[in-house]
Amino acid sequence: MLRVYCAGPLFNAAERAEMDSIAHTLEVAGFATFLPHRDGLEFARLRPELEKLGASAEEAAQILDRAIFSLDTYQLLERCDVVVANLNGRVADEGTVVEASLAWHAGKPLVLFKADARSMLSGSDNPMLSGLGDFQVVDQIAALPLAIRESVERDCARRAEKTLAVGAGIASLREGGDDMSALAKTLFSSLRNA
Repeated sequence: MLRVYCAGPLFNAAERAEMDSIAHTLEVAGFATFLPHRDGLEFARLRPELEKLGASAEEAAQILDRAIFSLDTYQLLERCDVVVANLNGRVADEGTVVEASLAWHAGKPLVLFKADARSMLSGSDNPMLSGLGDFQVVDQIAALPLAIRESVERDCARRAEKTLAVGAGIASLREGGDDMSALAKTLFSSLRNA
């Protein structure tokens, strides 16, 4: 059974409910999930326990920050097979961006989800983020199970290598001069159907 790390914003009840809905949809479709606010560490519950052991409020916060980072990174990189990153919001939650980046760099299948029309760049998200999901974004929770299955079938392990090769070619063209027409023609022919 594939295990899915559900990355997304968790800072209010609506965000947690949306993440619960994503996890539930995936579980009904036969996936196991790791949902940080459900399966991870709860700062508010653990901080008083650490303070009872003699930690100051600041020390307890530092311990919990390290513990949350360590647990979530372990779950994402070692225990989970696939990552779903919820990008809803005008800009994506910074923790979600880190989790998506970790998945991309580790060669893990990654599905980007965004049902929110707000964006930073007049209808488009930052290409440094959307590129992590091969510029494909799922906009319906019900479509996530199929998108996960399709992402598992893609060769994710070599995507960083492939991206670097394309980037090297573009850098070489830029170093060769400032002819935007020639550059545009090359980009059009090489990246149009990538």
